[in-house]
Amino acid sequence: MSPPSREPRSSVILYALIDTGSEAVECRVRNLSDTGACVDNAAGLVQGAEIRVTMGTLEQLVARVMWAKPTLAGLHFEDRIDIAAARRARTRNTGVQPSAGWMQHIRDAYRDRG
Repeated sequence: MSPPSREPRSSVILYALIDTGSEAVECRVRNLSDTGACVDNAAGLVQGAEIRVTMGTLEQLVARVMWAKPTLAGLHFEDRIDIAAARRARTRNTGVQPSAGWMQHIRDAYRDRG
């Protein structure tokens, strides 16, 4: 009997935030399909663990670690994902509003231009 077929994977260069429940770690995504991904194992993932993945504009995707090696891990998403949304740039909210002295009122039509 042959092993079950797997979805075609695309090689990608993007990062995902992996939330293990005890920590959140940025990991490089090596390849991606609508059902899973291969990521760098910077989070110390172990086979069978359930994690949350944020990548692109997709947030808190539920995934299970199907296999794990010291350097790589294979993830299976609970639901199929939109690959285009996963590839979109992810905003990083640091909680700090950008501001800088003289730049603060740069768009103010009544600022002193003198």
